[in-house]
Amino acid sequence: MQKWQCTVCGYIHAGETPPDQCPVCGADKSLFVPYQEEDAGAAPAAPAQPAAARAATRWQCTVCGYIHTGSEPPDQCPVCGADKSLFVPLTEAAETAAETGSDTKPAEPEEALSAPKADRAGFKPPWEGNVRLTALAKRLTQLHGHPIAVHIPNGVLPVAVLFGLLAMMFRSESLAQAAGYNMLLVGLAMPIVIGTGLVDWVNRYGGHMTSIFKNKMICAGVVTILSLLLAIWWLTAPDLYQRGLFANWFFILLHLINLGAAGLAGWYGGKLVFK
Repeated sequence: MQKWQCTVCGYIHAGETPPDQCPVCGADKSLFVPYQEEDAGAAPAAPAQPAAARAATRWQCTVCGYIHTGSEPPDQCPVCGADKSLFVPLTEAAETAAETGSDTKPAEPEEALSAPKADRAGFKPPWEGNVRLTALAKRLTQLHGHPIAVHIPNGVLPVAVLFGLLAMMFRSESLAQAAGYNMLLVGLAMPIVIGTGLVDWVNRYGGHMTSIFKNKMICAGVVTILSLLLAIWWLTAPDLYQRGLFANWFFILLHLINLGAAGLAGWYGGKLVFK
């Protein structure tokens, strides 16, 4: 079966011809190229094994979907940090789907929730058991609510820190106001980011508390607390930024820690998405 790869996002389509439009990024069919599974100079491939034989050496993480090839699963998922007990043999059905031309695409919430999942370690979302809220949560994941929400603090926070540093350098009241209000906006946006992230964590990853999700939650908490703290500090001391750089070293340090926590959370998120 011929395979085609989108040159924009890397999506792989199986079929005699490329799709009219990439279902992931929307790229036109002209931006697809034939997908080569092996380099031209590589040694000839070994005879194809039956799907069942291949499945025995391929393991899928039930949390993030990462696929490992080997005689046994890894001790820890290199993407999400899940324990080896959360890996399952890649099913023959999944192998057959790939061979018969089924498109490779990220799982939708319904598919993710119906996939084999290990015990959620007792976590129960507040909307569990409520049909309407459960449907709303799934819809929010389908519409990519969390990636949309997280772009607000990710975009505004660096600007707030930059304005803050400039305000202290030039003792500018207008820059101080810009920094303070932007930081306040970040703090007020974070509950939405955390809420949509919780929904995605349950819908896409089964609510498993692995190391990567624990670290993301810690980072989100740090950004929320520091953003509100810095904004309130400025509101209660309007001349704070006018005191200059050297008199505000602790204030600057909190800004940098806040920015670092947001960047680390984004790095973990990218690790989940671009595995």
